[in-house]
Amino acid sequence: MPSVPESTLPDTPTPTPPPTPTPAPDPPPTTPSAVIYGCDGQPAARPDSFILLCGDGGERLEGMTWSGWGGSTATATGQVWRKSCVPDCATGNVLPYPATVTVSGLNGGSYGSMRVDAPDSPTPAEEFTLDSSGPRVVQNG
Repeated sequence: MPSVPESTLPDTPTPTPPPTPTPAPDPPPTTPSAVIYGCDGQPAARPDSFILLCGDGGERLEGMTWSGWGGSTATATGQVWRKSCVPDCATGNVLPYPATVTVSGLNGGSYGSMRVDAPDSPTPAEEFTLDSSGPRVVQNG
């Protein structure tokens, strides 16, 4: 039987591989409605605790329960722990005082100011500015 040149053989279809499924894109990260930045530069939403004095950590908030977070102002109740400075600030104890905290100045997803009211403490009211480097005491006068 005569041989048929390859070029005259009928084309045999090449099987098509099944399509590779495209993985679903990762969902965008969940962004809290508002944040405040801690001393470590990390954003925190509705923090339970928060250091107020970044240098020595001698003043902090603990046990904070927030309401109105994400609105123009948010309020929390809890405790502020402050150095007693008795006999001096280097050796004085850190004591808890009931406190109400208000954050405001929401802009671009972060609050810009904080007020800590603790009527029974040596410093009954204190104000802070908040930015990405953490809280800073507002100096009066």
